[in-house]
Amino acid sequence: MLPKSSAQLRLLNELSIKLQSLVSTENLWEEIVTVVQNKFHYHSFSIWSVALDGTATLRAQSGAYNKYIQPGFTIKNEGIVGTVIRTKRAYVCNDVTRDPSFTNLSLPVETKSQLSIPVIVDGAIAAVLTVESSTTSAFDDEDKVTFESLGAQLSVMLVNSKLYNEIKSFNKRLQQTVEERTLELRNASARILEQQRLLQKENKVLKSLVTNDKKGEDGNIIGSSQAMQNVVNMVDKIAPTNATVLIQGESGTGKELVARRLHFKSERNEKPYVTINCGALQETLLESELFGHEKGAFTGAVVQKMGLVETADGGTLFLDEIGEMSLGIQAKLLRFLQEGEIYRIGGKKPLRVDVRIISATNRDLEKEVKEGRFREDLFYRLNTITLRVPPLRKRKEDIRPLVDFFMKNSKFGGPVTIKRVDPKVYDLLNNYEWPGNIRELQNTIERLKILAENSEIRIDDIPFNIRMPKTRADGGGHSSSEFNVDMSLDELERHHILRILAFHHGNKTKSATTLGVTIKTLYNKLHRYGLIKEMGGINPQ
Repeated sequence: MLPKSSAQLRLLNELSIKLQSLVSTENLWEEIVTVVQNKFHYHSFSIWSVALDGTATLRAQSGAYNKYIQPGFTIKNEGIVGTVIRTKRAYVCNDVTRDPSFTNLSLPVETKSQLSIPVIVDGAIAAVLTVESSTTSAFDDEDKVTFESLGAQLSVMLVNSKLYNEIKSFNKRLQQTVEERTLELRNASARILEQQRLLQKENKVLKSLVTNDKKGEDGNIIGSSQAMQNVVNMVDKIAPTNATVLIQGESGTGKELVARRLHFKSERNEKPYVTINCGALQETLLESELFGHEKGAFTGAVVQKMGLVETADGGTLFLDEIGEMSLGIQAKLLRFLQEGEIYRIGGKKPLRVDVRIISATNRDLEKEVKEGRFREDLFYRLNTITLRVPPLRKRKEDIRPLVDFFMKNSKFGGPVTIKRVDPKVYDLLNNYEWPGNIRELQNTIERLKILAENSEIRIDDIPFNIRMPKTRADGGGHSSSEFNVDMSLDELERHHILRILAFHHGNKTKSATTLGVTIKTLYNKLHRYGLIKEMGGINPQ
């Protein structure tokens, strides 16, 4: 029998203090069992949690059952615990042998009396407290009231624990949300900064592409040769029309300058002149640059972008190196030329655009068409009129005026100390084939203006590859420019050494072998004829 009043009050007080100190059910059951058992040493004391379907799970126990069942053991609708779960009322049994509700679970445990108390939370059973005794009539109303008070305290604690766990879970979710939002903001900020960088870069590109400045506005073409005059006359004749023009010619011949003249001699000269190198961009990037894209059209498309076709509306779009364009982009360009409409990537609305197309290539597009690398229908759309720009080697009379122009106009800026060109230099430049055409000539003059040691460009300043005499690919034979009957023996030898060095691209070891002399002898002759300084950039082998 339980000690009465004072002991029970002390038990409730001690348990109340213990429950107030707990905010989690993690060790709650063990704490209650330990306190109660230490105070009264019951035959058995157990706590069962109850699920929504009525299943009772043993959470903690002490006493007679320790050897037979462990926490986690479950029962459903069995024994006095099952009765309490169904009725939600306390149950006192002082003689289990006469109570049909009792079930001993077929365990060798001597139980005579049992007291089971429900723990109610929000109108539902959350747990059952069970005290068992090895004697009959072990529990009275005071015991029932004591454990009902304990159940009520436990109910309050479970509510508080539930609220605590909810708050803890909410705080965890809130912290996780804050971290996610912070990361999103950081990523968004990084994307915005990247987009600003791209927009700034794009603005610079567009400023360089949309050319309305006065510099070179008239598309002035240097050259008085008949070949270039034919080109200029044709340009001036077709410029006022809206005809598409295909400009063909080797790299560096000035195709872009011809395109500029076509634009600035036309009625579109007050509108944008936009250029793009089709061979410098990958297919997907070229499509976006030409036709633009809508926001969200693809990864990274965080804003709407206007394409260069739209940018050139009312003006001229120059497509350089159009022979490098993929078949997929060719199809979209053809549609624009046929319909006068474009779709931005990801867009569903056609955009009407009025643009004159001028294209250029150093490829043979007719051959490309035959080999399936260029659309035949697009080829005929582009070459309403074809202009062929001659290479510099076929307009040698233009070399001098071009040199004079480059001498007065520097693409690198800064002071120019070179005042004139030795007349003999022009003859030397005229004898060179200029495989890089005008671009190579311009770069050569710019380099000479920077590196020449005097106020005059002299023959000694000219790069070695330009000064070298012409050489047949097989290394044999002589052109008339290589031999002069007035040459001395030393001049002939010097001339021959230069020719052999040119054939071997400056390789002295191979040149010595061809000449039939030792490398030491060759070096002696190079010193003798003052050629070492001239060949500073040649392979020293």
